[in-house]
Amino acid sequence: MQLPYYYQELNDMRGHKVPSNNICYDSETYYFFWRSLYQRLCTRFKWKVPNHWEKEIFEFSLYSLGFVGVFDTNKYTDDIDKKFGIIPAPATLSGIGAQMQPTEIRTANPYFTMKEPEIIYKGAGLIKLTGDYRGILDIVDFYAERLSILYSTIDQSIINSRFAYIVAANSTTAAATLKAIFDERNSGKPLIVYDKDKLKKKDSVDKTSPLENQEPFELLDLHVGQNYITDKLLQDYRVIMNQFDSEIGIPNNPVEKQERLITNEVESNSAETVARFEYFMDNLERSLERTFKVFPELKEQLSVEARTYDTGQTGAKEAGREVREDVKQTDNSGAS
Repeated sequence: MQLPYYYQELNDMRGHKVPSNNICYDSETYYFFWRSLYQRLCTRFKWKVPNHWEKEIFEFSLYSLGFVGVFDTNKYTDDIDKKFGIIPAPATLSGIGAQMQPTEIRTANPYFTMKEPEIIYKGAGLIKLTGDYRGILDIVDFYAERLSILYSTIDQSIINSRFAYIVAANSTTAAATLKAIFDERNSGKPLIVYDKDKLKKKDSVDKTSPLENQEPFELLDLHVGQNYITDKLLQDYRVIMNQFDSEIGIPNNPVEKQERLITNEVESNSAETVARFEYFMDNLERSLERTFKVFPELKEQLSVEARTYDTGQTGAKEAGREVREDVKQTDNSGAS
């Protein structure tokens, strides 16, 4: 399985890691967590798009590249079958403006041909997620890598916990007896009796006397109870998931505490949760407004808002929305 990255995103995420390794990228566990986290990211943005837009491709291109061009394809061809109206598309930016921003945009598509690039926000729109024109799927990749390694460790820990004892036998007879004892135990018998003296290894000279300390079995206790770490690893999983949720703006409870949890502790990270998400939303809202000036007909068909999560728990229903509203009120009061 290959993730549908554009090549430049793969180079950015995989080609500059220290240390450089691919210990998890080709594993099914990694792909499972990547898809899970990506779908989790998609739920944070509540998009309304025109009916003829492919919403999934639009979202993936935006999150992967960090921006998407918006083009009126009808002016690039005279063929009625190749007129698709105003659509989003992965694009290439060029030119340098007075404030060191790109000035031109174009896309490549087998169904129509752009002879010249369009001027951004004049001949074409630009929906932008980040100010540096880079995507945010590196967040998904970062945490998917750690979760895949963690869960491999959890699986190994569970397997290890199944081997509580290892027993060595001093003879073939003792080994056969031991197997029979375990079969009897697993069958549910409450009492198992065996003759230990008959199983003791005999002296090669005096066949009647057992060798000193030559017991039939030697037990190796793996101390599973002392070395059991699965519960700690599962707690680490929750910590990593909370960190990911905070990165993308999903309300969560970062307090690792089982009882006496108070409301303030649940809501304490609301501002931290929306800090980066607020940056994404600001870029989207400003770029959408400028795109609507190029294509006014999109204004009633295209919008984005922060999704809220009603889990029925204190602080989760409106977490994030209140902080965004406070920020907007502060901005409006400052502007006035």
